Amino acid sequence: MKPEIRKRRFEDSEELAHAIAMVWNTTYKGIVDDEFLINLLNGEKQSAERLKNSINEQPNYYVLILQNKIIGWIYYTLDSDKYENAAEIHSLYVLKEFQGNGYGKLLYNYAVENISKNKIEKLIIGCLDGNPSNEFYKHLGGKFIGNHLFREKYLENIYLFEL
Repeated sequence: MKPEIRKRRFEDSEELAHAIAMVWNTTYKGIVDDEFLINLLNGEKQSAERLKNSINEQPNYYVLILQNKIIGWIYYTLDSDKYENAAEIHSLYVLKEFQGNGYGKLLYNYAVENISKNKIEKLIIGCLDGNPSNEFYKHLGGKFIGNHLFREKYLENIYLFEL
């Protein structure tokens, strides 16, 4: 069965909040504090409410659906608040059990196609140091341009893509 990419909907909020907590707990175990990860799991209800409340402010938030289940998502903005004349991918995740099947690249390409339609030629992606996805972004052609602190605590590597 072929996956579908569609705009995030209000009714996706609970399932997406759970998926976010699961991905962070599998991806960032040993990278971020356990307390942070536990709070994500315990705070799914609040996370779902934030997702519901932000739906109109995040027009470029898409989910990847396979067999009626959210298995991944991407959220990007057409302008970065950190880098001039660049779009920014803020979130690109695929549930662990679906990784390695090209779904991350599918989401990335979907975003790049839409970003390019807006005549934007640069894209920024940040990835926490220690996350295996750093290699994924390099493989896609991302050029490491530096890093900064995420939540004033965790080192985030920044990649630039020329579109």
